[in-house]
Amino acid sequence: MEITGYIIQKVFKNNENGYSIYKLSLEEGDVVTIVGYLPEMSEEVLFTFEVDEVTHPKFGLQYQVRSYQKAEKQNKIGLISYLSSDFFTGIGPVKASKIVNTFGDNAIEIILKDKSVLKEIGFNPLQIERFYQELYQHQLTDTTLVKLFGYGFSPKLSMKLFNKYKEQTLDVLDENPYRLIDEVEGIGFKRADDIAFKLGFSEDNPLRIEAAILFALNEYIFSHGHTYLEENELSKAIYLILSSTIDNQLITEGISRLIDQKRIIKEDTLYYINHVKKAEQRIATNLLKFETDTIFDDKEIFDQISRIEHILNITYTDKQKEAIIKSIKNPITVITGGPGTGKTTVLLGLLMTYSFLFGLDLESPSIVEEIALAAPTGRSARRMKEVMNVPAQTIHRLLGYDYDGTFHYDEVNQLTQKLYIIDEVSMVDVFLADQLFKAIPENAKVVLVGDKDQLPSVGPGQVLGDIIASNSLEVIELKEIHRQANNSGIIELANRINNQIVDDYSYESTDDLFFMKMNEMEITKALIVLTDDAIKQGYDLIEDMQILIPKYKGAVGIDMVNALFQKHYQNETDIHLQNGSTRFYINDKVIQLVNAPDKGVMNGDIGVVKDIYETTKKEKVMRVEFSDGIVQYEQMDLDELNLAYAISVHKSQGSEYKIVYMPLVRGYSVMLRKELLYTGVTRAKQYLYLLGDLRLIEKASKVLNEKRKTKLKDYLNSGIPMKKELKPADFM
Repeated sequence: MEITGYIIQKVFKNNENGYSIYKLSLEEGDVVTIVGYLPEMSEEVLFTFEVDEVTHPKFGLQYQVRSYQKAEKQNKIGLISYLSSDFFTGIGPVKASKIVNTFGDNAIEIILKDKSVLKEIGFNPLQIERFYQELYQHQLTDTTLVKLFGYGFSPKLSMKLFNKYKEQTLDVLDENPYRLIDEVEGIGFKRADDIAFKLGFSEDNPLRIEAAILFALNEYIFSHGHTYLEENELSKAIYLILSSTIDNQLITEGISRLIDQKRIIKEDTLYYINHVKKAEQRIATNLLKFETDTIFDDKEIFDQISRIEHILNITYTDKQKEAIIKSIKNPITVITGGPGTGKTTVLLGLLMTYSFLFGLDLESPSIVEEIALAAPTGRSARRMKEVMNVPAQTIHRLLGYDYDGTFHYDEVNQLTQKLYIIDEVSMVDVFLADQLFKAIPENAKVVLVGDKDQLPSVGPGQVLGDIIASNSLEVIELKEIHRQANNSGIIELANRINNQIVDDYSYESTDDLFFMKMNEMEITKALIVLTDDAIKQGYDLIEDMQILIPKYKGAVGIDMVNALFQKHYQNETDIHLQNGSTRFYINDKVIQLVNAPDKGVMNGDIGVVKDIYETTKKEKVMRVEFSDGIVQYEQMDLDELNLAYAISVHKSQGSEYKIVYMPLVRGYSVMLRKELLYTGVTRAKQYLYLLGDLRLIEKASKVLNEKRKTKLKDYLNSGIPMKKELKPADFM
């Protein structure tokens, strides 16, 4: 619907993204509220708005602006008031009246066409230029936004484009709208294609074909985790974007141009994105660069291990001792193993051995200058710190990831610690691995730790798996389940899933593992009952429990379960912030969805809403407490958050929880794989509940993830040979 009127009050304005609330006086005399992503709007101009009616839970009827333009009928008094407003320097009511009386209702168009006409009414050259520029800029904003609305952009996206390109916005679109795919978040090929067609671009335009090829290659690589595509796969990916309407010769020519521009690399029948290939190559080069001298012999190290066994009252296995000795002696060592195999115990022994040998005090604040402990997520870093009693941090924070998305440490400005222990390496993709290994100096010792059988990284590559498979570096695989873990039903199930032998598994509950067969309709109610019981026993809803679900949609999807838990546990009052259909209340459990270095939080961090309040400017903000402190969110930031009573298995990776609940319904079947089920099960520290169709456990354990196509293994294989294997006798 359309409404026409004058702005009479600016109620709220977010200067960063343009989200605004205005009071509008309609021609009929009624005063209404309009909301949307809008520029500064003059109170003296008659505007026509295309709007949708919305009902705010507190403020009632409002009009959400979809687009706007200046009304065709502008009256003389309104034009005079507009020109004498604060938008224009030195133009008061007298001068404004003179302009309108001289040039009429089309005064603005006349001046923009020929600014010299202002001489007729006594403007000097400085006044002419200043007024013209201010008039031009303000008119340009309106003209640009109106055009963007016409291209189908939302007001929010229109403001984002205008804030990025300013007066060049329309020129950028006219020249090459496909560049928006790379330069503006939220623009994919389809949106850019729609704009291009409105601008008159043809289906066979070379810019369109090149953009489609690059988009297809990127989408396929990032959705499947590959670092390259084979020729037939690229053809299929391009076909999905361009269909069969484009001549194959034009596509072939487009690929050739992209190869000439070095945006795509072709080797034999394989196609790479340039920066992905370079990242994998640099990882291999940097992994093979480490050269630290061994200043201790095996007996010296073994003596310290014996000392630690006495201090901790434990006995290390030969394999665990081997892991510690190799980590001390070799420049780079990989330690891998599943749950219950003692990775954490080995790392603690390694830290203590290293500190004894080099005369370091692990309790000293200065230890961070000698040893760096890091993990991909905040929760996994915090777990390292709790177990090792030595400061740990995220890999991003170690590398000085800045608010503008850049890293402080790199191959030029390198880190300075002597020992680096990196946990949960299975989560690290090629981009983060590239940044990490080039920032570590070649005279350092590096220990990489992870479970090779967990889900691979969300981003491209399988860094840990390729390192292990290459046989180019020292790898210690811990397989023996230790005494304290032998009676764990969770660990037994995890190993059965991992070894794909669940078919003969009897689903009998144990002290720490509970199988609950039920139909889909019963699951959400059971989850709430179980959570209520756990809270009564002293477990914390935020810290101790987590529901893991592979899908967002559906009756037992992440979104629905979150909504039900919020309704059950939160006192829903008027005090909330809303983003789309999601509301956030005080005490809600939330998860950060993207890296936000400016806020000090990273993807996967879980927090709790502590406060929601209005600032003196009537702007609502929300304060969320994470493990590293309080973070403030405004309305524009809410896309970064989601409720976290239920999260995906991918988001849980690197974390452990005292209690884990995993629903199992047939609607998950398309996503259930051995790696996903194994990762979810191994998140449980004390208790694991599997609810629903238990037959899916066996079914999922027999289905493997698609094998990723990567090259890191090949690049590493062209490097140094394996070091000599240590035998148990070497420890004596």
